[in-house]
Amino acid sequence: MPRILTILVFSLFGCAAMADSINSINEGNTIDVSGFDCAEKSAHMIEWLGRGKDYRSFVIADVEKSLYEQQPGSQLLKIECTGEPELLTGALPQNGDETKAILTRFSATFPLKVTVNLSGAVWVLTIDQNYYAENLNTPSERKLTQNFTVKGSAKQ
Repeated sequence: MPRILTILVFSLFGCAAMADSINSINEGNTIDVSGFDCAEKSAHMIEWLGRGKDYRSFVIADVEKSLYEQQPGSQLLKIECTGEPELLTGALPQNGDETKAILTRFSATFPLKVTVNLSGAVWVLTIDQNYYAENLNTPSERKLTQNFTVKGSAKQ
C-alpha cells in the first residue's frame, strides 16, 4: 500500500509540473501552459538565441504579442508545446581547418498548439514559432529574426 501511495503522489506531482498557468499580458487573464518540458534537454542550445535561459517565458510572450498584433481583442487561453523544438545550426571552418568550426547561425522552431478566444469564438491554432539567429560569430552584427507561422486552424 505505501508503494502505491508513493507512485500516486509522484504521478500527481509529475502532472502538476507538466501543466501550469501564467498571467497573460492582458491584465486579469491567465494562460494554461503545458508541454514545454520537452525542450529542456536542448535548453543549453536555445540560449544561443540570446534571449536568456527561460525559453518558455520568451516563447509564450512572443506568441501572445504576435497574436494580439494580428487579432486585437483576442485572448490566448492555452498554449502547448507539442514536441521537441527543431534545431538547426550553421558553422564556418575555423582558421581554414575543416575539423574545427565556429557557430554562425542557429534556428529553433517550437511546434505549438494554441487556443484563442476571438470575439467569443474559440479557435485552436497549430503554430510554428521560429527564431533565427545569424552572425553569431560577430557579436556586433548579431541579428535575431522571429517568424510566427500559423499552419492550421479549427473553430471549436
